[in-house]
Amino acid sequence: MQKKWSFAITSLAAYATYLFTMAELPAILNNLFGYWPEIVGFKFASKLGDLTLLYFCLGHMAVFGAIIPLYLAKKFDLKPHRKVPAIVLWPSIAVLIGSFLLYASGQGFLDNMLHPDPDLPYMTEAFFYIFPFSLGLCIYSCLLLPRAVMLIMDGNKFSPALEAIAAIVTMWISWQVYTHDAHILPEKIFWTGMVIAAAGALSRSFYLSFLACFAALYGASMVNPVFYKIPWEPILPGFLAAFAAFCIYLHSRDTRQFPNMSTLDK
Repeated sequence: MQKKWSFAITSLAAYATYLFTMAELPAILNNLFGYWPEIVGFKFASKLGDLTLLYFCLGHMAVFGAIIPLYLAKKFDLKPHRKVPAIVLWPSIAVLIGSFLLYASGQGFLDNMLHPDPDLPYMTEAFFYIFPFSLGLCIYSCLLLPRAVMLIMDGNKFSPALEAIAAIVTMWISWQVYTHDAHILPEKIFWTGMVIAAAGALSRSFYLSFLACFAALYGASMVNPVFYKIPWEPILPGFLAAFAAFCIYLHSRDTRQFPNMSTLDK
């Protein structure tokens, strides 16, 4: 029981830090370090001139939105999938798919999906930003905090409903903090994100939740081409760090046994 409460308190503390860094970290680091790229050189400074975006992507999204929560998930041995009754699983999956398609149809990017006209540089830059951003949202709203509720409730019949509520509330809070100051992604997407978070928590599948959230955010960025005016260089370090953390987590959950090289030589 003590481990369950330890995990719950740690997850809440990590989420509170995630929200704080979302709102304050870029300004804090700007005041602390000043405009340091000029020290490296003019060419370097021209590429990484937007330090606020660099600190948000690398400091907030990568460190506090991916590396730390994925470390906690590994430390407390959270499984990305948990078995749920079929009567809960399949409706949850249907809601995940349905909410994405409904939002895609309403916002107009369903037509873009059916009749694509790809702009690969723009799509790549959007991927660099949206992958770590959606990863952070889903780790907290669909994995850490719902699982904390599940463990504390210990199989109580009200646990699924409380997990869904925790997912909705945390996604709503994240939305409020993200849209409080200047932001990139459209606000309407977060209403869909709250539905995705609830369905993802009920399905107890982190991967399905992350896939649905990423698809909705990525599709929205195709309709609202916000990344044309944003440099990709400050976004890239955060993406690389978050992607590496995600790959390490995936590898840690791989239960396959690979043969030792010494045994292959025999």
